[in-house]
Amino acid sequence: MAQETTSKSDSKGVMTKRQVLNLSTFRPLATLDTDKMAEFGRLNNTIEGLYSTTGEGQAELALAKKVKINARKTTYTFTLWKDSYWSNGDVITAKDFVFSWRRALSPRTKAPNADLFVGIHNARQILDGQLPARKLGVSAPNKFTLVVHLDHPMAELPQRLTYPLFGPQNERVAHKFGKKYATKPQYQVYAGPFMVSAKGNTAKHWHMVPNPHYWDREHVYLQRINVTVYRNWQKTWDDYRNGRLDEVRLQSAANIKLYEKQAAYTARPYSRMVLISYRKQGSRSQVNQLIAQRNARLAISHAINRKRLSQKSYGATSLTAQGVVPAGLSRGQRGTADFAAAQPEQETLAYNPALAKREWQAALKRAHLKRITLTLGYLDAEYSGKIARALRQQLMRQLPGLTIKLKKRGWSYDQATPPAKTDLSLTTKYAQYADPLSMLALFTSTNTANAGSWSNPIYDRLIAQASNAPAFNNRRWNTLLKAEGVLMKNQSVTPLLQPASTYLINPKLNGVQYNTVGTQSNFKGAYFVK
Repeated sequence: MAQETTSKSDSKGVMTKRQVLNLSTFRPLATLDTDKMAEFGRLNNTIEGLYSTTGEGQAELALAKKVKINARKTTYTFTLWKDSYWSNGDVITAKDFVFSWRRALSPRTKAPNADLFVGIHNARQILDGQLPARKLGVSAPNKFTLVVHLDHPMAELPQRLTYPLFGPQNERVAHKFGKKYATKPQYQVYAGPFMVSAKGNTAKHWHMVPNPHYWDREHVYLQRINVTVYRNWQKTWDDYRNGRLDEVRLQSAANIKLYEKQAAYTARPYSRMVLISYRKQGSRSQVNQLIAQRNARLAISHAINRKRLSQKSYGATSLTAQGVVPAGLSRGQRGTADFAAAQPEQETLAYNPALAKREWQAALKRAHLKRITLTLGYLDAEYSGKIARALRQQLMRQLPGLTIKLKKRGWSYDQATPPAKTDLSLTTKYAQYADPLSMLALFTSTNTANAGSWSNPIYDRLIAQASNAPAFNNRRWNTLLKAEGVLMKNQSVTPLLQPASTYLINPKLNGVQYNTVGTQSNFKGAYFVK
């Protein structure tokens, strides 16, 4: 079995002479090490792997010229292009992938999303400390051949390999700079269409320029991407209106309503889910006894008016949760059924105040309580704060005897799932590839993203069955639906809403690929028209 990609054509006749894109961020550039990033943000434009993502979330070959798969679908043999180069001119080789993947699993590195490697031969044992990283089932028999051995068939492997964590790293450069590697732009090299400039970077500003050795350099049109770190939204808004930014995020329902009919307005859907995680083993035994009860978690879910919660936070463009898998992430064999809409236990997410009160009172009685105070943690960010305040108001109104105290938590660049320090935690989970498994696997007993440490052997077995499937067939689809049914029936996590981010974007900016899964914005083919 083999796959190959072809180049796309374009026309420069409509482009402006100056091709400079100005963007904003609220997070300073903390690291350039792909193994240290929980989220890649703008930096995904500096990374390329065996596959890249299409605008529909599917996988297409990138640094790999072709792939052959054995009959058992447990060995993938990739042939790399011989004319792909790092930004310093070094040839990208199969050994760069071997080095990168082993490094991500090494105990010294502790890549936040290292669980994505599970299924590749020995990855689970390496993560559990039973084997060294050199035992990972990946090898480079020659300069441009990469062989990947799996523990079992993985139908979703190409989609998974689009994620930037699976990109190569230049071993020679990493060894050359040692501890300095990727700490500053001058200590890193890049395989993607852009590279972070080694000049002019500060705590408040950094910028990317085209990678001069990128294999498809002739189809990279932007001369520079400026990224400025802002401390408050008003300054961002002022700079957009004055032409110093090409994109600004709308922060209020009033602004969305005001601008939604303008050419610059866009609502950008994305495969992520805001949900409540439950801490099962806190310091207060009474709280643990309460949260351990399915009735208590169901009561919390039934007490939430998700539609109103969405309107008070992200606005009407967001979707209320139908389950933990986002809408639009995956469809059935014939492309007709959306997985989220087919979730079998949707009544567990229905707004039902009367039922919520009965469930809550039953849970309190069983825990020998009349009232309880729970802590709700949320990220110190605009939208998280809005959701937390609205959620507290709804839960305290509907559930007798409940008091909720809000607690902010800081944002960590290199930590995908922080340890739970509150009884309830507002978290956002992202689908890193276009398959329901990308979300459902996060809640297995051994996954590091399972912040609440929920464990269910039936759920784990169903996810394992789906993970081992050789193809995207109806049996795999139904197995995943059954697994999500177990998750939702127990309300092991409580999904709230699927945000859609709303922006004003310079109408003259064209050619940006806005992904609904994985990494969000690809500027490789972006350009400004006259």
